[in-house]
Amino acid sequence: MISPARLLRPFRNILGVTVATFGLVAGASAADDRPVALVEFASFDCPHCQAMDKHHPSIQAAVEAAGLEYRYAPLPSHTGLERAWRERAFYASRTIPGVANEVRKAFLAAGETGVPLKDYDDVLAHLQLHVPQVRWNEFADDHISDRSSVEAIERAVRLAGRAGLREYPAFVAVSRSEVKLLSLSGDVAEKAEAVIKYLENLQ
Repeated sequence: MISPARLLRPFRNILGVTVATFGLVAGASAADDRPVALVEFASFDCPHCQAMDKHHPSIQAAVEAAGLEYRYAPLPSHTGLERAWRERAFYASRTIPGVANEVRKAFLAAGETGVPLKDYDDVLAHLQLHVPQVRWNEFADDHISDRSSVEAIERAVRLAGRAGLREYPAFVAVSRSEVKLLSLSGDVAEKAEAVIKYLENLQ
C-alpha cells in the first residue's frame, strides 16, 4: 500500500483539531454520532486504489442504502498542491453534475497504464479525450486554475490528518462529532467487503 505520510508531513501546519470539510463539521457537539458521510481517500497512482475502482458500484449502493453521503478524496502523491493538476481538476469537476465519477475513472486509468499527467496541459488533453462532454479549456480557466481547487485539497488533507491516515485506499466515517478511520485488513476485495458490511450495519 502507498503511504500518505510523505504527503502529510509538509502540511502539518494546516492539520487542525476541528475539520470543516465537504460541507460537514467534524468535532462539533451532537447528540447523534451516527455517520453522515463516508470518505474514501486515495491516490490516482496507487495500484490498490485502482483495483478498488471495480468495487465502487457496490460501495456506493451500500452508502446510499445506509443514507450517507459518499465523497472520493484523492490526494497528490508526487507534487505540491499548486501543481497537483489531476487532483485540482477532480475536485473542480464535482461542480458539474455527473462528471466527477468519469474524471476519477480517467485519472485512475492513466495511473494504471503509466500515462504521465504531470502538467496542466497534459491533464486538460487527457480530460478532453476521455470526458469529451465538457469544454475543459473553458472550464479550467474559471475552476481548475481557481484557488478553490487547492482549498478543496487542503480540506481533504486536514481531514486525513484528523483521521490518522496511514495508507491508501482508506475509508473514513464522518459524523458531526467525530472522524473515524475504518479498520480494514486483507486484500482489496476483502477491504471492500468489510466497508460494505460496516455500511449494512448502519441500516
